[in-house]
Amino acid sequence: MMNIALGFDSNFAPYAAVTIKSILLHNKNVKFYIMYDKGLKKSDIKKIGALIKTGDNCSVEWVDMTGKFEHLSAGGWKSKSVYFPVALPSICPDDRILFLDADVLVTGNLENLYNQNLDGCYFAGTQDLGLPVTYKENLLVTSTIYGGKIPAQEYYKRLFNYTKVEDFNDYINGGIMLYNLKTMRADDIENKMYELFNKIDFAYNEQDCFNYIGKGKKKVLTKNEAILILKNYIIDAMPDNIKQKYLDNLKITTPLIVHLIKKPWLLPEEYVPYADMFNEIRKQTPYKYHRHKKEIFKFKMSSKMKYLYIFSKKIFDSRKDINKYMERIAK
Repeated sequence: MMNIALGFDSNFAPYAAVTIKSILLHNKNVKFYIMYDKGLKKSDIKKIGALIKTGDNCSVEWVDMTGKFEHLSAGGWKSKSVYFPVALPSICPDDRILFLDADVLVTGNLENLYNQNLDGCYFAGTQDLGLPVTYKENLLVTSTIYGGKIPAQEYYKRLFNYTKVEDFNDYINGGIMLYNLKTMRADDIENKMYELFNKIDFAYNEQDCFNYIGKGKKKVLTKNEAILILKNYIIDAMPDNIKQKYLDNLKITTPLIVHLIKKPWLLPEEYVPYADMFNEIRKQTPYKYHRHKKEIFKFKMSSKMKYLYIFSKKIFDSRKDINKYMERIAK
Protein backbone atom coordinates (compact mmCIF):
# COMPACT_ATOMS: atom_id res chain seq x y z
CA MET A 1 0.00 0.00 0.00
CA MET A 2 1.31 3.45 -0.97
CA ASN A 3 0.39 6.54 1.01
CA ILE A 4 -0.12 9.72 -1.03
CA ALA A 5 -1.07 13.07 0.49
CA LEU A 6 -2.53 16.24 -1.02
CA GLY A 7 -3.79 19.46 0.51
CA PHE A 8 -6.05 21.94 -1.28
CA ASP A 9 -9.17 24.12 -1.12
CA SER A 10 -12.14 24.39 -3.49
CA ASN A 11 -10.27 26.78 -5.79
CA PHE A 12 -7.84 23.97 -6.56
CA ALA A 13 -10.21 20.99 -6.29
CA PRO A 14 -10.72 20.70 -10.10
CA TYR A 15 -6.95 20.50 -10.63
CA ALA A 16 -6.39 18.19 -7.66
CA ALA A 17 -8.90 15.85 -9.33
CA VAL A 18 -6.63 15.71 -12.39
CA THR A 19 -3.64 14.89 -10.17
CA ILE A 20 -5.60 12.14 -8.42
CA LYS A 21 -6.93 10.68 -11.67
CA SER A 22 -3.41 10.63 -13.15
CA ILE A 23 -2.32 8.56 -10.14
CA LEU A 24 -5.27 6.17 -10.43
CA LEU A 25 -4.57 5.56 -14.12
CA HIS A 26 -1.19 4.00 -13.33
CA ASN A 27 -1.32 2.85 -9.71
CA LYS A 28 -3.38 0.67 -7.39
CA ASN A 29 -3.40 -0.02 -3.65
CA VAL A 30 -3.15 3.66 -2.75
CA LYS A 31 -4.33 5.28 0.46
CA PHE A 32 -4.91 9.00 -0.05
CA TYR A 33 -4.62 11.47 2.80
CA ILE A 34 -6.52 14.59 1.76
CA MET A 35 -5.81 17.54 4.03
CA TYR A 36 -8.34 20.36 3.94
CA ASP A 37 -9.82 23.26 5.90
CA LYS A 38 -12.96 25.39 5.72
CA GLY A 39 -11.92 26.41 2.20
CA LEU A 40 -13.00 23.03 0.78
CA LYS A 41 -16.72 22.68 0.03
CA LYS A 42 -18.70 19.56 0.91
CA SER A 43 -19.61 19.14 -2.75
CA ASP A 44 -15.91 18.93 -3.63
CA ILE A 45 -15.29 16.39 -0.87
CA LYS A 46 -18.07 14.26 -2.33
CA LYS A 47 -16.71 14.50 -5.89
CA ILE A 48 -13.11 13.77 -4.93
CA GLY A 49 -14.17 10.89 -2.68
CA ALA A 50 -16.21 9.31 -5.48
CA LEU A 51 -13.26 9.68 -7.89
CA ILE A 52 -10.87 7.88 -5.51
CA LYS A 53 -13.34 5.02 -5.08
CA THR A 54 -13.00 4.27 -8.81
CA GLY A 55 -9.36 3.28 -8.22
CA ASP A 56 -8.20 -0.31 -7.80
CA ASN A 57 -8.15 -0.98 -4.02
CA CYS A 58 -7.80 2.73 -3.26
CA SER A 59 -9.14 4.57 -0.22
CA VAL A 60 -9.14 8.05 1.28
CA GLU A 61 -8.76 9.54 4.74
CA TRP A 62 -9.99 13.11 5.07
CA VAL A 63 -7.92 15.18 7.49
CA ASP A 64 -9.49 18.42 8.75
CA MET A 65 -6.72 21.01 9.25
CA THR A 66 -9.04 23.92 10.08
CA GLY A 67 -7.36 26.45 12.36
CA LYS A 68 -4.07 24.55 12.70
CA PHE A 69 -1.91 27.14 10.93
CA GLU A 70 -4.08 30.25 11.27
CA HIS A 71 -1.37 32.05 13.26
CA LEU A 72 1.15 31.78 10.41
CA SER A 73 1.50 33.99 7.36
CA ALA A 74 1.15 32.29 3.99
CA GLY A 75 2.89 35.15 2.21
CA GLY A 76 1.55 35.53 -1.33
CA TRP A 77 -0.58 32.35 -1.05
CA LYS A 78 -4.28 32.73 -0.34
CA SER A 79 -4.52 29.40 1.49
CA LYS A 80 -2.73 28.08 4.58
CA SER A 81 -2.66 24.69 2.85
CA VAL A 82 1.01 25.33 2.01
CA TYR A 83 1.76 24.34 5.64
CA PHE A 84 -0.29 21.13 5.68
CA PRO A 85 2.61 18.74 4.81
CA VAL A 86 4.43 19.76 8.01
CA ALA A 87 1.86 17.76 10.01
CA LEU A 88 2.22 14.52 8.03
CA PRO A 89 4.44 12.73 10.60
CA SER A 90 1.56 12.84 13.10
CA ILE A 91 -1.18 12.29 10.50
CA CYS A 92 0.13 9.14 8.81
CA PRO A 93 1.25 6.28 11.13
CA ASP A 94 3.29 4.50 8.43
CA ASP A 95 7.00 4.84 7.62
CA ARG A 96 6.66 7.01 4.51
CA ILE A 97 4.28 9.07 2.42
CA LEU A 98 4.46 10.87 -0.92
CA PHE A 99 3.17 14.43 -0.89
CA LEU A 100 2.07 16.04 -4.17
CA ASP A 101 0.83 19.53 -4.92
CA ALA A 102 -2.55 19.78 -6.65
CA ASP A 103 -0.97 20.86 -9.95
CA VAL A 104 0.99 17.66 -10.59
CA LEU A 105 0.67 14.96 -13.24
CA VAL A 106 1.74 11.35 -12.65
CA THR A 107 2.60 9.47 -15.83
CA GLY A 108 3.42 5.96 -14.57
CA ASN A 109 3.75 3.51 -11.71
CA LEU A 110 5.15 5.13 -8.57
CA GLU A 111 6.30 2.02 -6.69
CA ASN A 112 10.04 2.26 -7.44
CA LEU A 113 10.13 5.96 -6.58
CA TYR A 114 8.07 5.37 -3.44
CA ASN A 115 10.20 2.47 -2.19
CA GLN A 116 13.64 3.95 -2.90
CA ASN A 117 16.35 4.02 -0.25
CA LEU A 118 15.92 6.99 2.09
CA ASP A 119 18.39 5.89 4.77
CA GLY A 120 19.82 8.92 6.54
CA CYS A 121 17.34 11.30 4.83
CA TYR A 122 14.24 13.05 6.06
CA PHE A 123 12.84 13.40 2.56
CA ALA A 124 13.50 13.33 -1.18
CA GLY A 125 12.26 15.94 -3.63
CA THR A 126 12.78 17.83 -6.86
CA GLN A 127 15.59 20.35 -7.17
CA ASP A 128 14.05 23.79 -7.51
CA LEU A 129 15.88 25.16 -10.54
CA GLY A 130 13.85 28.35 -10.39
CA LEU A 131 14.86 29.53 -6.93
CA PRO A 132 18.48 30.46 -7.83
CA VAL A 133 16.96 33.22 -9.99
CA THR A 134 15.83 34.97 -6.80
CA TYR A 135 19.41 34.82 -5.54
CA LYS A 136 21.07 35.74 -8.83
CA GLU A 137 18.81 38.77 -9.36
CA ASN A 138 19.15 39.67 -5.65
CA LEU A 139 15.41 40.23 -5.45
CA LEU A 140 13.81 41.43 -2.24
CA VAL A 141 12.23 38.76 -0.04
CA THR A 142 10.17 39.25 3.11
CA SER A 143 11.40 38.02 6.48
CA THR A 144 10.48 40.01 9.59
CA ILE A 145 13.27 38.44 11.64
CA TYR A 146 15.68 40.28 9.37
CA GLY A 147 13.76 43.54 9.36
CA GLY A 148 11.07 42.95 6.71
CA LYS A 149 12.19 43.35 3.11
CA ILE A 150 15.73 42.06 2.62
CA PRO A 151 17.84 41.26 -0.49
CA ALA A 152 17.69 37.55 -1.33
CA GLN A 153 21.46 37.17 -1.29
CA GLU A 154 21.59 38.50 2.27
CA TYR A 155 18.65 36.35 3.38
CA TYR A 156 20.10 33.09 2.07
CA LYS A 157 23.57 33.92 3.37
CA ARG A 158 22.29 34.56 6.89
CA LEU A 159 19.81 31.70 7.05
CA PHE A 160 21.33 28.98 4.83
CA ASN A 161 24.95 30.08 4.57
CA TYR A 162 24.51 30.15 0.77
CA THR A 163 27.12 32.37 -0.87
CA LYS A 164 26.75 31.38 -4.55
CA VAL A 165 24.14 30.04 -6.96
CA GLU A 166 25.66 26.53 -6.84
CA ASP A 167 24.70 26.26 -3.17
CA PHE A 168 21.09 25.75 -4.33
CA ASN A 169 21.96 22.39 -5.95
CA ASP A 170 20.15 20.49 -3.20
CA TYR A 171 17.42 23.06 -2.51
CA ILE A 172 14.15 21.14 -2.93
CA ASN A 173 10.80 22.37 -4.19
CA GLY A 174 7.96 21.60 -1.77
CA GLY A 175 5.50 20.41 -4.43
CA ILE A 176 6.82 16.85 -4.79
CA MET A 177 8.24 15.32 -1.62
CA LEU A 178 8.71 11.73 -0.45
CA TYR A 179 8.84 11.82 3.35
CA ASN A 180 10.73 9.34 5.53
CA LEU A 181 8.19 9.62 8.34
CA LYS A 182 9.94 7.10 10.57
CA THR A 183 13.16 9.14 10.67
CA MET A 184 11.27 12.43 10.90
CA ARG A 185 9.36 11.18 13.96
CA ALA A 186 12.53 9.81 15.56
CA ASP A 187 14.12 13.27 15.32
CA ASP A 188 10.89 15.12 16.23
CA ILE A 189 11.07 17.13 12.99
CA GLU A 190 7.41 18.20 13.04
CA ASN A 191 7.68 19.93 16.43
CA LYS A 192 11.06 21.41 15.55
CA MET A 193 9.48 22.98 12.47
CA TYR A 194 6.66 24.45 14.56
CA GLU A 195 9.29 26.00 16.84
CA LEU A 196 11.15 27.41 13.82
CA PHE A 197 7.96 28.98 12.43
CA ASN A 198 7.58 30.85 15.72
CA LYS A 199 11.15 32.14 15.52
CA ILE A 200 11.71 32.73 11.80
CA ASP A 201 9.47 34.28 9.16
CA PHE A 202 10.66 32.19 6.22
CA ALA A 203 10.48 33.93 2.85
CA TYR A 204 9.15 30.79 1.14
CA ASN A 205 7.08 29.42 4.00
CA GLU A 206 7.28 25.68 4.64
CA GLN A 207 9.59 25.11 1.65
CA ASP A 208 12.39 27.18 3.17
CA CYS A 209 11.79 25.55 6.55
CA PHE A 210 12.02 22.01 5.14
CA ASN A 211 15.28 22.87 3.37
CA TYR A 212 16.63 24.61 6.46
CA ILE A 213 15.94 21.74 8.84
CA GLY A 214 16.79 19.07 6.25
CA LYS A 215 20.34 20.27 5.59
CA GLY A 216 22.50 17.22 4.96
CA LYS A 217 19.48 14.93 5.23
CA LYS A 218 17.68 15.38 1.94
CA LYS A 219 17.85 13.60 -1.40
CA VAL A 220 17.31 15.06 -4.88
CA LEU A 221 15.10 13.04 -7.23
CA THR A 222 16.42 12.38 -10.73
CA LYS A 223 15.04 14.21 -13.77
CA ASN A 224 13.46 10.92 -14.88
CA GLU A 225 11.56 10.79 -11.60
CA ALA A 226 10.30 14.39 -11.45
CA ILE A 227 10.60 17.76 -13.20
CA LEU A 228 9.17 21.25 -12.78
CA ILE A 229 7.50 23.19 -15.61
CA LEU A 230 8.55 26.74 -14.81
CA LYS A 231 7.23 30.10 -15.97
CA ASN A 232 8.97 31.85 -18.85
CA TYR A 233 10.19 34.87 -16.90
CA ILE A 234 11.99 32.53 -14.49
CA ILE A 235 13.61 30.59 -17.33
CA ASP A 236 14.72 33.82 -19.03
CA ALA A 237 16.43 35.00 -15.83
CA MET A 238 18.25 31.73 -15.11
CA PRO A 239 22.06 31.60 -15.07
CA ASP A 240 23.19 29.95 -18.33
CA ASN A 241 24.31 26.66 -16.75
CA ILE A 242 21.04 26.23 -14.83
CA LYS A 243 18.97 27.17 -17.87
CA GLN A 244 20.74 24.50 -19.91
CA LYS A 245 20.07 21.92 -17.18
CA TYR A 246 16.41 22.92 -17.14
CA LEU A 247 16.10 22.65 -20.94
CA ASP A 248 17.81 19.25 -20.81
CA ASN A 249 15.25 18.11 -18.24
CA LEU A 250 12.44 19.05 -20.63
CA LYS A 251 13.86 16.64 -23.20
CA ILE A 252 12.98 13.66 -21.00
CA THR A 253 10.30 11.80 -22.94
CA THR A 254 8.02 11.09 -20.00
CA PRO A 255 9.17 12.01 -16.51
CA LEU A 256 7.31 10.06 -13.84
CA ILE A 257 5.99 13.19 -12.11
CA VAL A 258 5.46 16.58 -13.75
CA HIS A 259 4.86 19.65 -11.58
CA LEU A 260 2.95 22.26 -13.60
CA ILE A 261 4.10 25.48 -11.97
CA LYS A 262 3.21 27.02 -15.33
CA LYS A 263 -0.53 26.38 -15.29
CA PRO A 264 -2.26 24.92 -18.39
CA TRP A 265 -5.57 26.44 -17.30
CA LEU A 266 -4.09 29.95 -17.40
CA LEU A 267 -2.25 29.82 -20.75
CA PRO A 268 -3.01 28.52 -24.24
CA GLU A 269 -2.23 24.81 -24.47
CA GLU A 270 0.70 25.21 -26.88
CA TYR A 271 2.56 27.39 -24.38
CA VAL A 272 2.61 24.76 -21.61
CA PRO A 273 4.39 21.40 -21.90
CA TYR A 274 2.10 18.49 -20.95
CA ALA A 275 -1.01 20.65 -21.22
CA ASP A 276 -2.49 18.20 -23.71
CA MET A 277 -2.03 15.39 -21.18
CA PHE A 278 -3.59 17.51 -18.46
CA ASN A 279 -6.65 18.24 -20.60
CA GLU A 280 -7.11 14.61 -21.63
CA ILE A 281 -7.05 13.46 -18.01
CA ARG A 282 -9.36 16.28 -16.94
CA LYS A 283 -12.04 14.82 -19.23
CA GLN A 284 -12.02 11.73 -16.97
CA THR A 285 -12.77 13.63 -13.76
CA PRO A 286 -15.98 15.01 -12.20
CA TYR A 287 -14.73 18.48 -13.24
CA LYS A 288 -14.50 17.80 -16.96
CA TYR A 289 -16.73 20.79 -17.71
CA HIS A 290 -15.12 23.14 -15.20
CA ARG A 291 -13.18 26.03 -16.70
CA HIS A 292 -11.17 28.77 -15.03
CA LYS A 293 -12.31 32.22 -16.17
CA LYS A 294 -8.98 32.64 -17.96
CA GLU A 295 -9.69 29.50 -19.98
CA ILE A 296 -12.79 31.14 -21.36
CA PHE A 297 -11.01 34.34 -22.36
CA LYS A 298 -7.22 34.41 -22.74
CA PHE A 299 -5.52 37.56 -23.91
CA LYS A 300 -1.95 38.78 -23.78
CA MET A 301 -0.07 41.55 -25.55
CA SER A 302 3.64 42.10 -24.93
CA SER A 303 6.90 42.49 -26.83
CA LYS A 304 7.36 38.72 -26.82
CA MET A 305 3.90 37.43 -27.60
CA LYS A 306 0.40 38.47 -28.54
CA TYR A 307 -2.64 36.18 -28.47
CA LEU A 308 -6.39 36.05 -28.04
CA TYR A 309 -8.28 32.82 -27.28
CA ILE A 310 -12.00 32.54 -26.56
CA PHE A 311 -13.32 29.18 -25.30
CA SER A 312 -9.95 27.63 -26.30
CA LYS A 313 -10.44 28.74 -29.89
CA LYS A 314 -7.50 30.65 -31.31
CA ILE A 315 -8.57 34.06 -32.58
CA PHE A 316 -5.10 35.54 -32.91
CA ASP A 317 -1.63 34.31 -31.98
CA SER A 318 1.75 35.84 -32.84
CA ARG A 319 4.50 33.95 -31.04
CA LYS A 320 7.81 35.56 -31.99
CA ASP A 321 10.36 34.53 -29.36
CA ILE A 322 8.28 31.54 -28.19
CA ASN A 323 8.94 29.72 -31.46
CA LYS A 324 12.69 30.11 -30.96
CA TYR A 325 12.39 28.90 -27.38
CA MET A 326 10.46 25.76 -28.33
CA GLU A 327 12.97 25.04 -31.11
CA ARG A 328 15.79 25.10 -28.54
CA ILE A 329 13.92 22.60 -26.38
CA ALA A 330 13.38 20.27 -29.36
CA LYS A 331 17.11 20.11 -30.24
